[in-house]
Amino acid sequence: MRAGLAGFTGGGKSTVFQLLTGAKPDPGKVFSGQVGTAVLRDPRLERLADWYKPRNRKITPASMELVDTPGLIQGSHGDNPQRLALIREADALVVILDGFSGANPVNDLAAFREELLFADLSVVTNRAERLEASVKKHRPDWEVQQKELELVQRVKAALEEGRAVAELNLSAEEKKPMRSFGLLTDKPQVIVLNGPTDAGVPESLRAMAPNTLALDAKLELELEEMAEEERTAFMEDLGITQLGRGRLIRAAYDAMGMISFFTAGDPEVRAWNLEAGSNAVEAAGKIHTDLAKGFIRAEVLAYDDLLACDSVKEAKAQNKTRLEGKDYIVKDGDIIYFRSNA
Repeated sequence: MRAGLAGFTGGGKSTVFQLLTGAKPDPGKVFSGQVGTAVLRDPRLERLADWYKPRNRKITPASMELVDTPGLIQGSHGDNPQRLALIREADALVVILDGFSGANPVNDLAAFREELLFADLSVVTNRAERLEASVKKHRPDWEVQQKELELVQRVKAALEEGRAVAELNLSAEEKKPMRSFGLLTDKPQVIVLNGPTDAGVPESLRAMAPNTLALDAKLELELEEMAEEERTAFMEDLGITQLGRGRLIRAAYDAMGMISFFTAGDPEVRAWNLEAGSNAVEAAGKIHTDLAKGFIRAEVLAYDDLLACDSVKEAKAQNKTRLEGKDYIVKDGDIIYFRSNA
């Protein structure tokens, strides 16, 4: 599970990377892409530790990889496609916009999305040219290649019209041959306006990107490095009621269609990433493939039910724990114990 940070130079992208991962920008990785881990701080884990009392109070939160890409050059395509290629394997894009220098964030976002279109068009055009040459040779897989060529040409036409691949609503079957391209305009986006805390998100930008978040990355980084009492006092003085770091990581999770389920007991309380809509066997496979292969039943307790009962013993007494089979669709916040013959 990986998100790619991207944006034009000077937007504060690397500061956002440090805020989310705790890793300082490495000048030696400017052009190769720096990778870090962003931890999702989930308050439910602390409550679960209170109830299940794991040894040494070991808690393992969910996390995802972040890739910090080189800043794009505004006003010229140049080598921007090569810089963007570093995040073709990302599951979502976190786009950083400059909210400090007086630039127009709407124009910047439009320019950024144009860079994505240009980069995708280059990839798709190359593939179309190769397929066109190949189908003329009438090889045994001619029909398969001809079908892919027709799909690639349709995608290419949309990109030339300035339409993102996501707008085509390709079927699951159509997406299969396109998956290896890592098309950037088909990835979900989270937009971050890096600007003063009291500025907010302009309505014009909100209309263009409803999931835009506003934060002052430099200020939040300074607050993160303070002791808790000092941070609380500063936030009160500045009128800040909630930091943006957690909201941003959660927004990236939501954009990727991810949920969290929990395992609890000894030796740890742990959150696991899972694609929304996944069943119990797929959830078991996140822990270990053998659990999925030998799956018998999933013993499930919803976090909200446990919260209402305020103890595992009481939740069991009220029959809140239930047994589910292979086809059970896991919900966010499910606490699961897998029964397996592995």
